Amino acid sequence: MPQRPSVPPLPIPDVSPSNYIRPAHYSVTAVDGNGRIAVTSPLRALGWPPGTLLAFSLGTDRVIAVTRVEEPAEIEDTAPRREVTPRGFVNLPVIIRRRAGVISGDRLLVAANAEAGVLLILTPTAVAMMLHRYTNDQGRQP
Repeated sequence: MPQRPSVPPLPIPDVSPSNYIRPAHYSVTAVDGNGRIAVTSPLRALGWPPGTLLAFSLGTDRVIAVTRVEEPAEIEDTAPRREVTPRGFVNLPVIIRRRAGVISGDRLLVAANAEAGVLLILTPTAVAMMLHRYTNDQGRQP
């Protein structure tokens, strides 16, 4: 039998803990025609039961941040708010969807960070921008 050529072992990635990486629960979900997304397991990781009042904000990087509203806001507060549905769905406000460029059928990466008490929703554009930055940085020589 012919001998196999010697192949060097694959490099082992550095997976040491980082101060910048926080533990999170991740899932992927699709947006339905009414802007509804299924996020049952991320909500469970955050401890947000049905009826929890939510506030939505959009960053310049097209990442949607969802936080829990502890007390009902005053009437002057015009920030988009919604509640967690009894079946574990969240309805993304239309103004947030439009500004983020989210359309029906889009797949969203959802990250629940229990330590920070925030649900991050990464739009396809946000993921593409992050991957572009990462892959461009990887190609540069030090």
